[in-house]
Formats: sequence, C-alpha cells, structure tokens
Amino acid sequence: MGDIKEQTRRAMDNIKFLLESSGSSMNDIVKIVIYMRDPKYRKEINEVYACYFEEGTEPAKVSIQAPSPMPGIDIEIEATAIVI
Repeated sequence: MGDIKEQTRRAMDNIKFLLESSGSSMNDIVKIVIYMRDPKYRKEINEVYACYFEEGTEPAKVSIQAPSPMPGIDIEIEATAIVI
C-alpha cells in the first residue's frame, strides 16, 4: 500500500489517468475532496497534491478526517471535473 505520499500519488495518478482516458485533463477538475485517516499527514498529502496543479490554478479542496473501510488505506480522493 505504501506510505501516505505513495498512496496520495497513486490516487492522483488514477484520477489523472481516468480524466485523460476520457479526453479530459486535471485542468477540468473543479473540486477535490480528500478523505484522510489521520490529519497529521496533511503536510505530506499537500506536498504531493501540489505537484498535479500549477500554482494558483488548484481546484477547490475539502479535507475530511474519516476512517477507511479498507485496512492499510489511509487516503481516498474524490474529484469532480466539468468537461464542456
């Protein structure tokens, strides 16, 4: 499963892959919701998250502390994108 940075990177890469597979891009994301098991990892999560967007163009973001239904998974990321 990896540490929190690896889990965040994997989740963001999956979102990017899905968007690009449908002819969209990360630039079409308007909102991100991050569900994290432990908020002490907020800094590490934000470091990885920032690599996927140009500064000043990041979508709205909500972070929520929530337990994961799967053992070893410390983060889930939900993205809402608008494609015209």
